[in-house]
Amino acid sequence: MKKLLLAATALVALASSAGAADLAVKARPYAPPPPACAQFGGFWLGAQAGWAKYDHQWSDKDGWAGIVDDDLVGDRRNTKGGFAGGIGGGYNWQTGCTVFGVSIDYNWSSINAANTYTDGEGVITDTLTVSSRLKDFGTAQARTGIVVDNLLLYVTGGLAFARFNREWTLFDDGNGVTEVFSQKRTRWGGVVGVGTEWAINQNWSLKSEFLYMAFERDEVSFISPVHNPGFTQRFESQDSVWVSRIGLNYRFNYGPVVAKY
Repeated sequence: MKKLLLAATALVALASSAGAADLAVKARPYAPPPPACAQFGGFWLGAQAGWAKYDHQWSDKDGWAGIVDDDLVGDRRNTKGGFAGGIGGGYNWQTGCTVFGVSIDYNWSSINAANTYTDGEGVITDTLTVSSRLKDFGTAQARTGIVVDNLLLYVTGGLAFARFNREWTLFDDGNGVTEVFSQKRTRWGGVVGVGTEWAINQNWSLKSEFLYMAFERDEVSFISPVHNPGFTQRFESQDSVWVSRIGLNYRFNYGPVVAKY
């Protein structure tokens, strides 16, 4: 009986040892689950291009054109569209699938919102030409959004600046006299918008944005040497810009692009 008990104990010990060895062979190292969405955290640089619609509302505060002809207009809105493109960069913080970020960009443009107005009477035609050219603009924005798979959806807003070259030309057809006043202005304002960014792979992403910029009211003046000598003439402008653009960004991060299902 004692020998039988010893033999049974040895068999149980041998079986337990074999089972433990088998578990050790079959064990796999723990792998954390893949992220539920693409990773946009870190620094990025990019370029963008698109279409901008520039709106210039102006007013002749002292009736400069009316001195020549009271039928000439004293306030109007000039609108023009054109190309705008530039470069940008920023940084994103990502928690789970929520992204917070900051960005800056600079853009070139040459959109001229201009029009010529006439008195529309008789053979003599007096004219007033008002021109405001959007030379360039830039923004400093904060944004927040969520990532769905590899697509970031976000809202954005912040500060904006733009440079304008303005010119007013008044032609007195009866006397053959032309008077021109021009100024270059830099205006500050605000920007709001929405956008998307699609992670193509680990580092590259394609973005699209729709922005609205509005700039502070601008008043300039000059002393007329011709049509109203010695008197100050004032002009007021209000500028706004709609921008629709796409861009390509390079993201300096090494995280996975999107979850594996």
